[in-house]
Amino acid sequence: MRVDTIRNVKTALNRVVRELPTTGSVIITKDGRPCAVLMQVTEETDLEVVALSQNRAFWRQVDRAQRRAEKLGWTPLEETRPPSRRRVTGQRG
Repeated sequence: MRVDTIRNVKTALNRVVRELPTTGSVIITKDGRPCAVLMQVTEETDLEVVALSQNRAFWRQVDRAQRRAEKLGWTPLEETRPPSRRRVTGQRG
C-alpha cells in the first residue's frame, strides 16, 4: 500500500491503476489528509463486502445484534436452518 496526493494520482491515473496489482491499494490525500482509497478490483473481489466494510450503519447494527445476543443468549445455528434441513440426532452430514 502506498500514499499519494490527489494531484499526483490525477495526473498519472492510468499508470497508478496499471500498477495497482504490484503496489497494492493507494491512499489518496488532499491537503495532507487521507480522503480516498484506490484499490484493484478483480473477479475475486466481493464488492458487497467492500461496500459494507465502510458502512457505519451496517456496523452499528452488527454491534447492536451482538450486544443483544450476549445479553439474551445466542440462537444455536441448528435452529436457523429450515426444518427440512435440520439434522436428526445421531444423523451424520
